[in-house]
Amino acid sequence: MKLRAGSKALIREINEALVLDVVRARGPVARAFIAVQTGLSPATVTGITGRLLHSGVLVETDVVRGTGGRPARLLELGRDAVFAIGVRLTAHEAYVALIDLAGEIVADHREPLASTALADAVDAVVRSVETVTHRQQSGEVVGIGIAVSGVVDQARGRVRHSGTLGWENVALRAELARALDAPVVLDSHVNAFASAGLLYDGRLEGRDLIVFSVGQSLGASLVVQGRIHRGFDASAGGFAHWRAVGGADRACHCGAHGCLETWGSGWGIERELARRGVAGLDADPASVEPVLDDAARELGIAMANASKMFGPEGVVVAFAPELDIPRLARGVAAAFEAEFVHGNTAAPHLDVVVGAEAEVAKGAAYEVLSPLFTAEVAQLDEPDVVDALA
Repeated sequence: MKLRAGSKALIREINEALVLDVVRARGPVARAFIAVQTGLSPATVTGITGRLLHSGVLVETDVVRGTGGRPARLLELGRDAVFAIGVRLTAHEAYVALIDLAGEIVADHREPLASTALADAVDAVVRSVETVTHRQQSGEVVGIGIAVSGVVDQARGRVRHSGTLGWENVALRAELARALDAPVVLDSHVNAFASAGLLYDGRLEGRDLIVFSVGQSLGASLVVQGRIHRGFDASAGGFAHWRAVGGADRACHCGAHGCLETWGSGWGIERELARRGVAGLDADPASVEPVLDDAARELGIAMANASKMFGPEGVVVAFAPELDIPRLARGVAAAFEAEFVHGNTAAPHLDVVVGAEAEVAKGAAYEVLSPLFTAEVAQLDEPDVVDALA
């Protein structure tokens, strides 16, 4: 086995992540259970948990009494030592939530945007972050996660394209890190929503999924064995700009025509209603329903085609609150399932949910917290060496 440079500090961080991940997923737990789950020695677990208790990252909770010996004190994640901030940024507002280590919202705030100009968006986020941090007097904020609608290059911290914000190749992470003087993680709305489920919903661990978001824009997140797959050069999940059949008269904000975005997003539906002279979604149902039915059909077919190519065990369709329209949701589900009637495999399980803004903000914060629980080193298969260096 070849160790990376700075191996003792690295292994200590890895072991702490292993311990915290067990507590996150199974807590409250005893130290003996952590040792069994991680393969670390009881002495190593005792040393790690002692440090984490001292820092407040872990706390002791219930006592379990066995048949003999000293009673075992159970451990769970501390709620007062470490926090992260999650931001759901739209063209109209910054919704900001302060999240504790257990994934719960401690405080939140909404700040309207004066405009979609980068400077105004940054100002709104900064004001919101200051508001929620002032409400929490204890603990440390370890970073800010921000989610935007569009195509996002997380590694480079850039918004490549956002039709709702009117942005192209915007270095948002650098601008916010400079303004906030804090670490910033940037991602898309749909990846943030997926992250919210992956970190704190044990039902999603290790699964292969596609998560689709349907709001003012469209998005997709590919989850492979419980991790978001971002593709070469951050290109995975480009669902909004798939070409639908027909639609040559539907101009997209990306410059092409007939993109799925022009059919099934909130932006596309509103534009098509306006083109037909219909005054929005609240107009006469006889005028609105054909547009919704077209949108549902195109979305369902595209989601089914993506599923046939990827072969997930489950598909989640998250509708933004403004598009929580029963007719649209039913139509998407029906069109999706109809595409598998004559196939060789059954349709994957389909969950249709409402992607609440709080879940997106929480997911953005979870992306800041997740490294605390993640050991990304292949040499963990040799626990004796890991133990020796701890």
